[in-house]
Amino acid sequence: MGKQKHERSLADHEAQAILSNVRISPRKLNLVAAMIRNLPASRAIATLTFSKRRIAHQVRKTLESAIANAENNHQLNVDNLVVTRAEVGRAIVMRRFHARGRGRSAQIEKWFSHIKIVVAEKQDEVEAPVRARRGASRAMPAPMSALIPDAPPPSAVPDHVAVDATMALPSTVDDEGEAAEQALSADQVAHEAPPAEHVTAPVEAATEDHAHTEATLSVPATEGSEAEAAEQAMSADAAEAADKAATPPDRSGPASGPETPGGAA
Repeated sequence: MGKQKHERSLADHEAQAILSNVRISPRKLNLVAAMIRNLPASRAIATLTFSKRRIAHQVRKTLESAIANAENNHQLNVDNLVVTRAEVGRAIVMRRFHARGRGRSAQIEKWFSHIKIVVAEKQDEVEAPVRARRGASRAMPAPMSALIPDAPPPSAVPDHVAVDATMALPSTVDDEGEAAEQALSADQVAHEAPPAEHVTAPVEAATEDHAHTEATLSVPATEGSEAEAAEQAMSADAAEAADKAATPPDRSGPASGPETPGGAA
């Protein structure tokens, strides 16, 4: 009785090729494998062809084997193949010795590696996310007219009018902005206004202030009345003195003189 057939570990749209016991360290081989991961098969072959790595030639042959397996064994489209995996593993390590000074010896390690390349036909799955990203980047954002109830629909007005409507802000925002600006300007004027005595008045106001100054510097009315009253009082005194001087003395009365004794007869 024969051995049971091993089930295929890959999907129906995938194919692989394995290269074993390559005379190179896994670290160096992984650098070449990283160059072709997630690349189209044709581009990966071109990259390996012009690479300066020594092992790139064997990796390219392995990739071509995987492409041939996909085409012949699984009837996949060669133009749509993509390198989905390029796995590197450690193989055997040969240890050798060589002579050193004073009769000593040193160890030499010769590393070997494995590489497995898997290709898959994934044109639709690869390009669909790219197209979705491009469509998302080109998609226009939602218009502001949806937030403004009074704005007409974009289809009813020309494009430039729709753009103006979408960019316009509600009236409340403008009123609040104007009120804030007026309040700010009033505060600035109140803080920056100079004292009242330093404010320069216009020409007309200056003339009125000058006239008022002359009026205030003139003699008040009360002083004029007092002067007239003093003059009248002085004239009245002078007239009374003149009257007294002009009137003769009254001599009809008894004579003023010393009384003689026994004068009464």
